[in-house]
This record gives sequence, structure tokens and C-alpha cells, in this order.
Amino acid sequence: MLTLTEAGNLVYEKAEQMLTIERELLTGLKSIHEKKRIAFICTPTFGIVHLPTIMHEFMMKFNDLADLSFMFDSPNKIVTALRNGLYDLAVLEHCECFDLSELSTVALPGDDMIFVSSPVIGLPDGKTDPGTLFAQTMFTRKEGCCSRTLLEGNLRAIGKGLSDFRNFVVVDDLHMIVQATQKGQGVAFLSHELVQGQIESGQLCEHRIDGFQHHRNRTLVVNDGCKKSPQSQLEYFINVICTRFSTPPRFSS
Repeated sequence: MLTLTEAGNLVYEKAEQMLTIERELLTGLKSIHEKKRIAFICTPTFGIVHLPTIMHEFMMKFNDLADLSFMFDSPNKIVTALRNGLYDLAVLEHCECFDLSELSTVALPGDDMIFVSSPVIGLPDGKTDPGTLFAQTMFTRKEGCCSRTLLEGNLRAIGKGLSDFRNFVVVDDLHMIVQATQKGQGVAFLSHELVQGQIESGQLCEHRIDGFQHHRNRTLVVNDGCKKSPQSQLEYFINVICTRFSTPPRFSS
């Protein structure tokens, strides 16, 4: 019968300990690797108005999520990125004709786009004649953004374009547009939700034009690959978004 020497017993004992540590290490690394990630993308208005509150509620429950990313972009680029599998889910404001076919979606309550100006300009609040706006500088977003697409569509319907304003300035930062408008440097076509506080406080005036399409849709879109492999974190994030808009998370394709 073979028996271990004292040195052999020591080596055996330490080897067992090393193997146990190795198993624990591999298990820990696997657990970290398998932690779920959420990649979310949205249009800037949603990101400014709603995302901070949604992020706060989500992080209160999942504050140790390994990989969490939030990005802003225009509707066209968001849909392309989703179809290429670059993001798990998105929320975007868009025009009625926007193509979301073959995507899993939840319709959320939409948003109204309005013209705004500083009271120092002296434009009449409420319903406004287009001519009074054309005499001003128009601050607008870049091409491809929903606000600009909707504005240009409305202008074409009355035989006008951005060139009919005194001049127009393209600014790709919503905060800068709001600040410039508040200072009386021109007018802008912005989300009512985005500037609701400034309107209520009297810093901005609201203008609408008869016959213009002021409403735009808002949609939650989920990557189909994520739906096939449900994650508790992702499901919770979706529920937080839908709860904010009092909308059940029922997807249609």
C-alpha cells in the first residue's frame, strides 16, 4: 500500500486549495462575463426630458449592471443601428410616415412640436400667421432630425421653405437652440415637452399655425434578438419606460 510522505501530504493539501481557488476564480469571471448589458439609444428630446428620471429609477434597482450605455441620434440612424443589432432597444420621436416595419414596437404617447419665441420679440401668443414667423431668424436642427423633417414638410404644404425665413441657422444642440431663442435671437420649432417649463415661467411664448402638423409619434423599439433571450434587467428597463407613459408593454411587429 502506497502512502504519501509528509511532504507529499503538504503538496496534496496545497494543490487542493489551489484547485478550489481556481474554480472560484473561473466561476467569478464567468459570472462577470455573463452580467447583462443594456445598450439604449434615443432621440435627443426623449433623452433630455425623460431619460434622467428613467435612468434614476432603473439604477436604484440595478446599480451593479456591468455594461450600460445611452446614446442619442436621429430616427433614421437609430433604426439602422437597431436593424444591425448595435442596440438592444430605443425610443424615438418620428413623423407618421416613418418606416418601422419588421421591428418590434410599442406605441407611446406622442409629442407636439410648436414654434417658440422670446416675449421680447413681441410675437402674438397662440395661433400665429406664418408671415410673422418668416420675418424672424429660424433656429433648426440638422437634416434627418424629426423636428426639421416635420417643419420642412409643413412648409412645403404651404409652398414655402426654410429659405423664406429672414435667415435660418442650423444648430445640432437643443440646449443651444433654447438658449438662443430665450435671448430673442430668433424663433425655433421645438418639442412642447422640452420647453414646457420656459413657457409656464414666461421665458418663451408658444405659437401654432393653422393647418400645420404639430403632432409627432413616439415609439419604443426592441431588438428582436433581445426578445428571444429575455433579461430581467432589460424587461425592467422596458417596464420603467412604459410605466412613465402609462402604456402596457405590448409589442407589435
